[in-house]
Amino acid sequence: MANMSYCRFQNTVTDLMDCLEALNEQEIASEEEQRAADRMLREVAYFLYQHDIVDELPDDVNDRIKELIGMK
Repeated sequence: MANMSYCRFQNTVTDLMDCLEALNEQEIASEEEQRAADRMLREVAYFLYQHDIVDELPDDVNDRIKELIGMK
């Protein structure tokens, strides 16, 4: 079920932190979860690119983000 608009970020931040911890610990349970993690990272990278945030990051990070979204 989708989050209600008035609390979507409050409800999502805990899940995001859990996902980041799993990525850091390399504890992804299945190939399906790995695909979802990859998609999540690509979506965030594309958001950063769309909003010109990428250009403000160090060149190596900038290059990796562009590579992740297929811009390089």
